[in-house]
Amino acid sequence: MVSQRAFGLLASVALFGVLVPAAASAQGGRGGERSSGFGRGASLPRAPGVDVPQVVNAVNLLVQHRQDLALSDSQFMNVIAIKRTLDSTNAPLMRKLDSVQRLFKKGPLFSSGSPERRDSVAEANSLVRETIAAVRENNESGRDRAYALLSSRQLDSAHGFEAKAEQQIQDAAGQNRGQGKGRPPSG
Repeated sequence: MVSQRAFGLLASVALFGVLVPAAASAQGGRGGERSSGFGRGASLPRAPGVDVPQVVNAVNLLVQHRQDLALSDSQFMNVIAIKRTLDSTNAPLMRKLDSVQRLFKKGPLFSSGSPERRDSVAEANSLVRETIAAVRENNESGRDRAYALLSSRQLDSAHGFEAKAEQQIQDAAGQNRGQGKGRPPSG
């Protein structure tokens, strides 16, 4: 036989199981609609964040398209050595960019932004531009060393892969601007 205390506990659990979903639904939880305008799709102003533009790494493209380019084993080994050096050079820069982007991510703005926040975002954007310029310079150097290993036919194909990757980045940036997301790639 169930004691009165155990019965009370079971009744409480059962009541909790009924009331919590009902409360969640009333507050716009699973299956409910919010009438306050703060649900999904509400247009709260967004605090400015820092966007890090994508950068094409032609050396990585050579590795990805090894078979399309018909790289010999010795060419591929030399490209891999260049890639490792380039990755090691860019790793601290990419970590810095990731940290800045995480620190200054966009989010809902519940009050007007402070001048300090605006100044910090401006400094962060400047840091991103400088860091991206360094990454691009490193990538160009690695690309030049890797492209020197290629035949003229391979070089033409590699330029095509690089141009296609650049176009994809520009197209994605254009779509984001059209949807009000982000800003144009800097640099």
